[in-house]
Amino acid sequence: MTTTLVKAIKKVHIEEGYEGYFIFKEGGGDYVNLLDVCCSWRSAPPPLRSLPNLCASPYPSLFHFSGNNSKCKFYDPFYNGTYVAQIPDELIDARIFFSNYGWLLMCQDTQLSFSHPFTNQRIDLPSIERHNLEEYGRMCFSTPPTSPNCLVFGILNDYPIISDVTIIHRGESSWTNICYKTNNVRFYTSHGNPVFYKGAFYCLGIDGKLGIFDPNKRGSRFESNGELISICMDPIGEYVRIFRLNYDYDIRWEDVHNLGDEMIFASRTGSMCLQTHAMGNTIYFPSFDNGGNGLFYSLASHKFHSLGVALPRKDLYNTKRMLHCAWITPTALE
Repeated sequence: MTTTLVKAIKKVHIEEGYEGYFIFKEGGGDYVNLLDVCCSWRSAPPPLRSLPNLCASPYPSLFHFSGNNSKCKFYDPFYNGTYVAQIPDELIDARIFFSNYGWLLMCQDTQLSFSHPFTNQRIDLPSIERHNLEEYGRMCFSTPPTSPNCLVFGILNDYPIISDVTIIHRGESSWTNICYKTNNVRFYTSHGNPVFYKGAFYCLGIDGKLGIFDPNKRGSRFESNGELISICMDPIGEYVRIFRLNYDYDIRWEDVHNLGDEMIFASRTGSMCLQTHAMGNTIYFPSFDNGGNGLFYSLASHKFHSLGVALPRKDLYNTKRMLHCAWITPTALE
């Protein structure tokens, strides 16, 4: 990462305690069209029930579990319903690192594995001998784990001007650890996950800086297709802002005031952007009101709205946020 790049995008500042979400919005992909707003959104949430065919839902589901038992839950924002399912015993107490392509990257102690929660298929990765992986680790993967080109990337530690990163290709027996210098620029990663974008891994810093790791060149690289989007929110949601990385002249973050017909599903373990004719210009967070209804933020009203019957609210005070969770879209196995 060059010094020029860091200075150019330093205009976004994520203060201590603020949530930072990082999204690669790929043009033309993951689109869904909704003809109407389902009337069940305005009704009270149904009781927990056995897992249905979530592939019929046009939205991703929020997968979450307490971590200390064998039950997990899927929240479907389209039907505003929560469903219960069983997870394998070996995933009890596991932590979710990243979600994409219908797969979860999970960690239990130093053992990492891919898990497909809709089929219970598991793919183990070599262990990482790092005692602080659970506390500091930020990880993501490039393609579905069934792909021969799958890369897994993680940041194990970040110091003022040095970041310890690790990477592994599918089929390798051990991780490659790299001490990655930041050209004397202070860089600390945010709580959000890295994203894979056009052959490189992008990491959002807590003050809006952008760290770029190219596994082929071991250096900095920038691409101009698609969009990188960041979301900044304070702990109770009084402050919500969206930024888009602009490449046109000088590289900088720009405010986004309208998402048009797009909606974002944001979480620390992975975010995605979809297109809809009915509920665009919104951001869905892993938050719920006291009635168990999902909450979303509207860029039009600058307020949080409930999928139930509650009135709009200006913040997330007195609501519940899921911590061990990930947005996930059901996909068929390759």
